[in-house]
Amino acid sequence: MKSTARLNLRLPEEDLRELEAIRERTGNQSLSDVVRDALHSYLHDEVSTWNGEKLQAIVPAALAEDVDMFIASGDATDISQAVTLALAGWVEEKKKYYLEGKEALRQKVAEAVEERSTRKGMSRTASRMRVQ
Repeated sequence: MKSTARLNLRLPEEDLRELEAIRERTGNQSLSDVVRDALHSYLHDEVSTWNGEKLQAIVPAALAEDVDMFIASGDATDISQAVTLALAGWVEEKKKYYLEGKEALRQKVAEAVEERSTRKGMSRTASRMRVQ
């Protein structure tokens, strides 16, 4: 069984209102659920930044608006997390493509070499037949 601890927090009224809005939007039962989710996300984000690197990017306004919309709907906690999630997905997709693509390329090259060899062999046989 996991052990738990009770924490008492003092928050500005503005933060409390924001947490309540998040609770309503996400359908969580209590503010404690919202805070637990927020802490979990924060800790997850912190782990990913231990060896992190700060990047700057210029993105089209329409894309930035879409990202903001997804953040507002709870798909990410902030722009940094949204971009990290997007880049992680893109990198995994590229890794998969190159790992599988490399094998597919080897197979195609092997087939091309074999076909070329077969055609050369047929060409030599045909020229020998003409010489005789």
